[in-house]
Amino acid sequence: MQYDVWSVKIKSSANFYVTSVTPSGAGALTLANTTPGINGYGYKVSITGTGNETAKNFTIVGTTVGGVVVTEVVAGPNNNTVYSTNYFASVTSITVSAATAAAITVGYGGDLALPMTRIKGLYYLASGSAGTIIVTRASDSMLLLEIDTPAAATQVNSLYMAAEGIRTTYKTNDLATVAVTNVTATTLICG
Repeated sequence: MQYDVWSVKIKSSANFYVTSVTPSGAGALTLANTTPGINGYGYKVSITGTGNETAKNFTIVGTTVGGVVVTEVVAGPNNNTVYSTNYFASVTSITVSAATAAAITVGYGGDLALPMTRIKGLYYLASGSAGTIIVTRASDSMLLLEIDTPAAATQVNSLYMAAEGIRTTYKTNDLATVAVTNVTATTLICG
C-alpha cells in the first residue's frame, strides 16, 4: 500500500510575512507571503523591531495549525522580538494600531507546530553540545517523542518509525509542537 508523505525542516524567518517597513500610521501591512509551508504546519508569528513599539498593537488574522480562524493582538516589541501565542499555518492580514518609531519586520519562528498527521521519520544533525528533540501534543501536554542528541557537531542520525508512525493528534483543531535544543538541523517526514 502506498501513502502520501511530506517533509518539513524546522526553520525560522524574521521577515517572511513583512519585510523591513516603518509604518507612518495605523493600517494594514503589505504581506510578502501568507503560508510558511504545506499541509497545515506552522509557527508562531514573530514581530521584530529596533525601537520601542510596546504602545502599538499588531493584529494578526489567520488560520492556526489545526484549522481554526483566529484574530490575535500582539503588543509591539521594545528593541527585540515578540511572538504570537497561536501557531499560524497561514496569515491573511496584519495591521498595526499606530506609526512605529523604527523599522519592523514580521516573520515566524520558535517551535514547529504539526497538525493532525503521523510522524514517520526524523533526521537530525547534532551540534557541539548535547541536545534534545521533543514532540508534545498541545491539548493534553502528552509527550509523544523525546530524543537525546549527542554533543558531536558532525553526528547525523536518521530514525524511521515502526508501523504507522507516531500520531500527533486525534482531532483537527489540535496540534503537536516540535521543540529542539542544541540541534543544528531537524527534518521530519510526515504523512
